[in-house]
Amino acid sequence: MPKAINPRLFAPTFVAALSLFIGITFSGVAVAAREEAEPAFAHEQSDLEPDPRVIYGTLDNGLRYAVMKNQTPSGVAALRMRIDTGSLNETEAQRGLAHFLEHMAFNGSVNVPEGEMIKRLERFGLSFGADTNASTGFDQTTYKLNLPSVDDEVLDEAFFLMRETAENLLLDHEAIESERGVIASEKLARDSIDFRSFVDRLGFFTQGSGLIDRLPIGTDDTIASMPREEFVRYYRGYYRPENTFVALIGDLETEDAIARIEEYFGDWRPVGAALPTKPRSQAVIQPGVVRTYHDEGLMTSITFAALEPYVERVDTSATRRENLIRRLGTSIFNQRMSRKVRNSDAVYLGASSGRYRVYEAVDGMVLSLRSSPEDWQDALAEGEQDLRRALQYGFTQQELDEQIASSRQAQETAVERAGTRKTYAGGFEYNYAQALVDAFADERVFTAPQSSLDRFNAAVADLTLDEVNEAFRAAWKAHGNPAIYYVSSEPLDDAEMRIASALEQSRQVAVSPLEERDVGTFAYTHFGDPGEVVSDTHVADADAHLIKFANNVRLNFKRTEYDTGSINVRVRVGGGFMSMPRKSEGLRRLGLNVLDQSGVIGHTADELRTLFAGKRVSAATRTRIDSDAFEIIGSTGGDDLTSQLNLMAAKVSAPTFREEIAEQHFRKMRAWYPTHDSSPASVAGKYLPRLVRSGDKRYGYDGLADFLSPTLSEVREWIEPQLRDGLIEITVVGDVEKEVIVKEVARTFGALPKRADQKADFGANADLQFPAGTNTPAKFYHRGAKEQALVYVYWPAPDASDPADAYRMRLLRGLFRNRLTDVLREEMGSTYSPGAGAFSSSLFDGYGYVIARVTAQPEEVDKVRDGILRVAKEMAEAGVDNDAFERALRPLIEDLDSTLENNGYWLSVLGDAQTGADGLARFRAQEPTYRGTTPEQIETLAKQIFGDERRSVSAYILPRR
Repeated sequence: MPKAINPRLFAPTFVAALSLFIGITFSGVAVAAREEAEPAFAHEQSDLEPDPRVIYGTLDNGLRYAVMKNQTPSGVAALRMRIDTGSLNETEAQRGLAHFLEHMAFNGSVNVPEGEMIKRLERFGLSFGADTNASTGFDQTTYKLNLPSVDDEVLDEAFFLMRETAENLLLDHEAIESERGVIASEKLARDSIDFRSFVDRLGFFTQGSGLIDRLPIGTDDTIASMPREEFVRYYRGYYRPENTFVALIGDLETEDAIARIEEYFGDWRPVGAALPTKPRSQAVIQPGVVRTYHDEGLMTSITFAALEPYVERVDTSATRRENLIRRLGTSIFNQRMSRKVRNSDAVYLGASSGRYRVYEAVDGMVLSLRSSPEDWQDALAEGEQDLRRALQYGFTQQELDEQIASSRQAQETAVERAGTRKTYAGGFEYNYAQALVDAFADERVFTAPQSSLDRFNAAVADLTLDEVNEAFRAAWKAHGNPAIYYVSSEPLDDAEMRIASALEQSRQVAVSPLEERDVGTFAYTHFGDPGEVVSDTHVADADAHLIKFANNVRLNFKRTEYDTGSINVRVRVGGGFMSMPRKSEGLRRLGLNVLDQSGVIGHTADELRTLFAGKRVSAATRTRIDSDAFEIIGSTGGDDLTSQLNLMAAKVSAPTFREEIAEQHFRKMRAWYPTHDSSPASVAGKYLPRLVRSGDKRYGYDGLADFLSPTLSEVREWIEPQLRDGLIEITVVGDVEKEVIVKEVARTFGALPKRADQKADFGANADLQFPAGTNTPAKFYHRGAKEQALVYVYWPAPDASDPADAYRMRLLRGLFRNRLTDVLREEMGSTYSPGAGAFSSSLFDGYGYVIARVTAQPEEVDKVRDGILRVAKEMAEAGVDNDAFERALRPLIEDLDSTLENNGYWLSVLGDAQTGADGLARFRAQEPTYRGTTPEQIETLAKQIFGDERRSVSAYILPRR
């Protein structure tokens, strides 16, 4: 469902935190009605050439649009509708109305009864949440539909519903009343001590702008009281064609896309008079002012800011060059601080700087530092001295060259991938739908990757170190008297005086320039005689090759062109989590950090970054919970494949376990642990994984001693033998010829000494037991928002020995979630977004579970739990409604084809193709299971899982009183 506020944990830079918490893009000036002479699109007032693949236009009624043909994945499209208004256009009595109105788009229109919009979309294969969503920010409201096909019926339905949203919402009084509880629940779910600190920080740095007085989520009073008349006034005043931007990106011709926009929006005429955009206010900049904020659940951090008035800048070649030069200097500075942290040379636990350009309120630079509570003064001093060193002595040519090389590599990769970037995607993966709408909202020119690379090369061709140093100094010109924001778990007495004193003492310390670093050359390019291939099997249905070398190393390979120039590599070695010698989450975390961040013998992780600067090379190591291998993950291109395999083979053959990395980990644990119970979710992460596994100590954790007790020797004793002798299975998926990858693996991993030929027997580590059911919920307590609680209910479920069961459970989960939404959200008004999930694994015989998770008010936890159990009982006893079944199934079927055009999917499928073949079994079972599953089969599964309430286990996460 739509989101107005998206709280996250502390981000490295304040601007990043801002966008994460609020869930918006800070764009340029938004206007309710454009003047005749104002350009319709950013490129019309810029010397930058827009991407020629995008066709822009304006309808006679003023609606603007952009269309783009993109064929990755094939047969899908993304439709976006952006309304040029958000919370800043609200009156005092309307606070939260823009976001509330976004919810009402799903609550009835002239031609769609209340509660039917989501159901209609599901019948066409769009899943609720993943494909159907919306968001509200300070100055925009965006509606989003990801279309599983470009068939006429799907496009017509999508455009019909967007037009209904734009013009025909009923805004029924009863529907508004019933939605108030949902909005209040969303506000509750988004609340946390981190979010409250974030809002306070935003108010401090943007004082006078009024931003925090118009947070999109609104206030409790206005959410509960806004009358229908206010909704109608705002809707008619701002939802107008001249305020609307429609984007259609996907696998259809641009002419057809434009025709569809004209057909569905061309006759839209506004009703009533337009409402004006409310004037924006700049922040009142107060150099030297200090503010503190404390809560016992917060880690210590200090942010100091060199702020200046916001000035609107047109997006041109000149401004982009200025921004590039500033960005290069900032990247060098951040790299310096990160190096100190990684090498345990810093008092601060983390540090990052960045530009702080918030909406139209303020501009400038910020430096954020995290520290242990007792070290804040030393951390502040060290950060100030690091900044002063950079300002006084500048950067080195070596540092600049490294950043230019890294930036160029990213630009070149964008050019290579331009034709196969996704139309839409999840997470942080680049996707055209998001990028195009963001560019429009920010009044940036949406340029082609090749033109961006050309400009970059032209900009750095004659760029001097002096220019970068001067740009960095200009950006921080107000650093001598910064505004400072201090966060801690305890109040700081005489804060302003003590912080000012600590800063002044630091300024008395002379700084010296950094010495040039000599990282040498990479030591691992030869691993012995290339290995011999002893078997090569082609798997026809997956079109993959399973290759084995004489030393027992396996290679699973599939050539794809889904992502031009990209090669994804995953190395699985040893027993990973399952091979831990003792059950300890503390040991797992220490092992993960040391293995991932120590580099290799002879090269620190920081030196590796320098050595491979300008190359598309990466090697992240992980030890995932419930994984039977250590994994090294990387992505590269054809030109850098040799370096990629060299680095990965070195990670296995020459691992190192650095003492400084372990010590840094322990310092972070000591600083973090006192805040571990500061939110309901973090408390759930501590206790519930262990609760639902009958007390297994590999899951969840105990006290701080659990994290501090493992030793580096214990880590080495666990991991070294696994890397030295353990089974190796490599999976490569991407744009590379088989002969090339076989040769590269043969000379690296194939040249290593002989490995184990089969997985180890994990013995008792493979035993998991679901706990005995109980009617009494377990209770755990958090120190976060007093109004917030979580309710969890678990039921035992089948394991994954039959892959068809996993897919049927996924279908059941969808039905369960939809029904929970109907009962808890729509009928009871008790939650914003109930969650449902399922777990199963072939590693654990007889173990699996289904889970329901709901945010609730503390006084309603029993009521919510009863509602969850009622839904489960109904599903076990009343059967499955055919329409509900089809609506849950259709999105899963429609997603099949696009899933197959994803390199990440094939990495998962082929990851154990020669040592277990669970992935291949899942691949082969997926489509037949979905297409062959009947309502009766799901009814049987529901009865098996939900049929006996006495088998369930419940837990409450409650506020500590």
